Amino acid sequence: MVSRILCLTMVFGMALGATFIGRPPVKPQELSHKEGCYVSEINDVLPFGEEITPPGQCYRIECDKGILSYASCGYVYTEDPNCYITKGDLRRPYPDCCPDVRCEIENSILFY
Repeated sequence: MVSRILCLTMVFGMALGATFIGRPPVKPQELSHKEGCYVSEINDVLPFGEEITPPGQCYRIECDKGILSYASCGYVYTEDPNCYITKGDLRRPYPDCCPDVRCEIENSILFY
C-alpha cells in the first residue's frame, strides 16, 4: 500500500509541475555588457547554463542559450488520514521549498 501511494505521489507530482519556456526580456542598457539571460525577478543577468531560485519564491529559472525556462512545484494531494501536506519552505531553493506529503505509519514518519 505504501509503495502504491509513493508511486502515485511521484507520478502526479511530476505530471502537475508547471513549466514555461520562452525568450528572456530585453536586457536594460546598464546590463547589456553581461552574457546570459536577463531575469526581471532579480533585475540581473543569469549566465548561460546556470539556474536560480529567486529569493522568497519557490520556482527555478534556468538560462540556456538565450532561452529562459521556469519550473514550479507540482500539485500535492492526499486523502490518506495518516498523511498530511507540509508547508513549503521559501528559505530553501527549488525543489526543496515545495510542499510535500508526509505520512505517519506505526509511529514513523515517511517522506514522499
